[in-house]
This record gives sequence, C-alpha cells and structure tokens, in this order.
Amino acid sequence: MSFMPVSACCLKGSILPGTPRGVMEPADSSRQVTRYHATPSDGVVVNDKAAVVLYTDLFGLGIPNPKIMADVFADKLGMHVFVPDFILRPPDPSVLDNVQPSYPEKFQHRSVFSSISSWLGFIFFKAYQLVPIIMNAKGHITISEKAIHDLKAEGFTTFGAVGYCRGGAVVCHLLSPADKSPTLLSCGVIIHPSPERETWDRIDKPTVWHMADHDQLFGEDKLDELRKVAEAKMKEGLEFKCVVHEDTSHGFAARPALEHEPTKKAFEEANADAVAFFKKHLLDTAAQT
Repeated sequence: MSFMPVSACCLKGSILPGTPRGVMEPADSSRQVTRYHATPSDGVVVNDKAAVVLYTDLFGLGIPNPKIMADVFADKLGMHVFVPDFILRPPDPSVLDNVQPSYPEKFQHRSVFSSISSWLGFIFFKAYQLVPIIMNAKGHITISEKAIHDLKAEGFTTFGAVGYCRGGAVVCHLLSPADKSPTLLSCGVIIHPSPERETWDRIDKPTVWHMADHDQLFGEDKLDELRKVAEAKMKEGLEFKCVVHEDTSHGFAARPALEHEPTKKAFEEANADAVAFFKKHLLDTAAQT
C-alpha cells in the first residue's frame, strides 16, 4: 500500500507539494477549538461516526503538510479527518534548519566553525520562537482534549489519532489519562514523538510507534526503553508495535527530506502503515459490530 508517493523534485525544503482542499473551521459558540477538516474527495464516507484526528508537530498549521496529509488520509480511509489547531503560535518553518538535520548525514561535512556559528545563530536569534511551545505543554493537552470533545458533541463516537513530534506526545497523553478516566481514543499512531516517558506504561489501547534511529530528541537509551515497554505490552496481549526506521532523523514522517532515499521510504511506510492500522481498528472493527 502506498501513501502519497512524491518526487524529490516536487519538494521545496520539507514542504509537501500540493494544495489543501479541506476547510478551516474556526472556533465559535459551539466549537472550542479551530481545526482543519478533510473529507474524501469522492464524497463517500464509509463510517460517519468515526474520525481520525491528526496532531501536528511544533509547526502546527503554519505549514501546509498536515493539511495535505489529512486530505490523503481522508481519501485512503473514506473518513473524516480533523487537524486541531493546538499549536497557537507556531515558529517559522525554517527555525531548525541549520541545527536539526533532516537526515543523519546532512551536516557530516560541515566544519566545526560552521556548526558553532549555526548554533549561536539559533540560540541568539531563533530559539525564542520555541519558548511558547516548551512552556505550554499542559495547554497542548487541554486543547487537544477539547478538540475531541467538540467532535463527540457533533455525534462522532469513535476516534483514532495520529501524532507527529509534539503531536505524538499528545497522542500518548490522550491514550493514558493521568486520572485513570476512560481514554478518549480507540487507538493511536505515534510518530517520532517528543520523549515524555511517564505516559507509556498507562497505555492500554492498540498503539503503533514509528521511530527514527538517529533522533536528537529521542536517544538510543529512550529507544531501548520503549522497545522493552513494547515487548512487555505485546506479551500481555496488547497490540503495541514499535517500528524503527533506519538512517532517519526526527521529523521524517511529517516534514520529509525526500531527496534522501531512506527518509522518503520511511515517510511512505510510516504513513501507509497508519492507514492500514486505522482500517483495522476503526473500520474493520466497526463493520463487525
């Protein structure tokens, strides 16, 4: 199964080609959270009570990628797909370009002087853009929960979520409420998340993780720990799969460097697997009930 094969020549930076076709639905008296809403291009919705919620990386809806990907998910699944606007002040898309490699070998030939210069430029002129995101982690969870409550109020009853980077950590929290209240989700796909460890053991819904093997935010020690949690969960009978993509860096599935073949392959595989996962847990399950 393919997701959205695209050529490297179509890519501008890490921005996916295409024009979003869904609609922005602003917060109002009946809706707490602004969101992007994608529906199948052929107009055929196979389950009007189920929805996929896509939680973005730190760039939020400031770049078109999550909207374009939501459109593809909607077509592949025949479902409503929503992208909540939970990153209220997203940074400029270029903020990490010179300090976070989009694939492992990108900066391998850069001199020590260039590396130091890039980091100093980031620290003094760009890092401030990330402060609101870092300081508002709990706020992201609150907004993300409200987005699902909006959908419940509109008649949706079953939810799957896919999250990237900060959005991946949000999905972890939604799958594992700290107060032990029922989770809002039936299943979740977590892709190169930020590493909030405290949620993992509480997850008791089908979950699949897609990880980079060279993730600056999620080191080898964390990856080993996640593998152990996955192994224990699987022994207990819970679907809790962990896939590690070789020769990839953080962001490969949301802002891919398509000129790098392993990243392009991982982008395609992770998102295609998310489609198959949601078909199994949201569509096939609904057909059996």
